Amino acid sequence: MGKTSLLSRFRQKCPSTVRYVPFDCKGVSSIPAFLSEVVIDLGQENFPNFLSKVKLFLQGGVDFSENDIAAEKTISIAINSHVDSATQEYRLETLQQDFIADLRSLDCQIVITLDTYQAANEQFQKWIESKWLRAVSRHLENVVTLIAGQSVPDSDNSVWGDECDHFTLMPILELDAWCNFCRNHLDHSLPEDAIRALILASKGHPAQIYQSISLVQAQWLA
Repeated sequence: MGKTSLLSRFRQKCPSTVRYVPFDCKGVSSIPAFLSEVVIDLGQENFPNFLSKVKLFLQGGVDFSENDIAAEKTISIAINSHVDSATQEYRLETLQQDFIADLRSLDCQIVITLDTYQAANEQFQKWIESKWLRAVSRHLENVVTLIAGQSVPDSDNSVWGDECDHFTLMPILELDAWCNFCRNHLDHSLPEDAIRALILASKGHPAQIYQSISLVQAQWLA
């Protein structure tokens, strides 16, 4: 299976007591987006310190309602609105500390996944690798972060590298494996020569092979 399918299977295997927070980095384009998604998924009532600080930074700067206090746009305004770069950095650092403190106080195991990591913008990746994974390693014993993508953080990092496991998913080039897949999951199996050609053309990439097999099968039966 490919990365996304593996993440889905991993979620199914997690105990029911685990709070699972999934992300696709194609949609998480900023630090405020990440913070907002975690708060909304785990419940605003669990982040009193963080949201109190968001309100403090918004005072006099923008009108907001309690309903959207955890929204990405609101958090972004709290950090960036009408202040210089040094103040922005201070606000982000302060919010990050309160966010981590609130997470640490939750009496449950939390799994946060980041899929398609290579699609995240550079600023977000830098924050994940310099700030977030450091916090998970040193302060958040109840949080696991699972990152999947064609490129992922370098596990040789001196701060958190010893706390992580790295798994490389290799291309699936075995003809028998794909023939069995076709027999078990598709209505009509393609000839082995056709399957072999699709494997080579797709360089063993699971998602691309599956899409190609599905397309060829539809044309085959048409």
